[in-house]
Amino acid sequence: MTYTEIFQEIISIMKEDSATCKDFGAGDYQVFQSKISDDMERMEFLHVVQEYLATFGLEGHLDFVDATLGSIGFLVMRLGDELYVTKANSDTGLVPGDRIIAVDGESITAIAHKESRILMEKSVERQGMMWPAVLKFYKLVTVVHQDGTREGVSIIHDSKGKDEAKYSFKEYQDNTLYLRLNDFADLDAINQLYTDCKNALDNCKKLIVDVRGNGGGADSAFVPLLEYCFPGGKDITDYYKAEYPIEVNYSLRNCKDRIKLLRDMLGENPPEDMAPMLDKMVVDNTENMGKGFIESEDEFMDGITGRAYPEKVFIITDERCASSGDAFVEVMSFSPKVTVVGRPTMGITDYSNCSVVRFDDFGLIYPTSRDRRIDGGKGLVHKGVPVDKYIAWSPESIYKDVELDYCLECK
Repeated sequence: MTYTEIFQEIISIMKEDSATCKDFGAGDYQVFQSKISDDMERMEFLHVVQEYLATFGLEGHLDFVDATLGSIGFLVMRLGDELYVTKANSDTGLVPGDRIIAVDGESITAIAHKESRILMEKSVERQGMMWPAVLKFYKLVTVVHQDGTREGVSIIHDSKGKDEAKYSFKEYQDNTLYLRLNDFADLDAINQLYTDCKNALDNCKKLIVDVRGNGGGADSAFVPLLEYCFPGGKDITDYYKAEYPIEVNYSLRNCKDRIKLLRDMLGENPPEDMAPMLDKMVVDNTENMGKGFIESEDEFMDGITGRAYPEKVFIITDERCASSGDAFVEVMSFSPKVTVVGRPTMGITDYSNCSVVRFDDFGLIYPTSRDRRIDGGKGLVHKGVPVDKYIAWSPESIYKDVELDYCLECK
């Protein structure tokens, strides 16, 4: 497909298939469409499309990706006119604590102004997640290392990092259990973690669940934790019940894509207990194909009762915690046993249940469901789930786990 054809198809998807269409239609696409030509540079095309999608104000659940590009291999947090490197693969030439003071010879403030659409004009503290999406369009960062030396470092697009344990637990003194969940994607591995620490879970007095940077996955992955995080003998629905329903966009494209995906899953010999559910979903999408938005109730928490132990629960979160990570923090925040520590989550669950459309090496990720909380003025976009104990990010956090130390010190 040509660039012109791809962009035209994206406009069509945003107008009819994306769950955002009810609020924004296809958006103000004309100004961006006028910039598209079939002979433009690939990175320029990618930049224009990402600028267009950024006008919808969504992170994570609305994106345009290029499969030929890899990771730049480092993360940053902005403080004033500097970007502090918080994490970096060894092949990037950077280490945590390095300060980026310029990009392609321009100041951070100048780049932020130029890329304000992609940064979505978010507050400086909440820009961190967006900077890798900006920096991939540039070539060189000027870095001040911790010893004061200055160096120009080339940005790469195929960084390779070491595999890290995504799920882990650690027992501390005073009968405290710490769980680290980088995402909710690998259900088997997460359930194995719960099994491995079950004795500690059943008997700890204080539980700390760390979901900083949790990129989401499936809400079902955190269901086994619910009973530990709500008061003993009480139904979870006594404290939390979704105030607004979810509505799903049953457009022709969405239904056809879902049916194909579901039939592929059925063809992979799914567990017997999953097959009836998948069959039911195929029937649902077949019967409702082309009917637009239809409300759907989520009752996955019904029938779960809380436990007496642990007595106190701390949830550590930040602006990189998203999707099912958002949902986890939000549900837990309703429990009187829970204290949420850190910074508000990313807040991207207003529009969820993403679909992917491929255009050769490009891919459009877009949401197909919409939370009716938006109509009540209670959306999470750019706000996230609030915390009980706010801890601002500072360079100290690069060398010391401020949030975890706070939770460990609390009695």
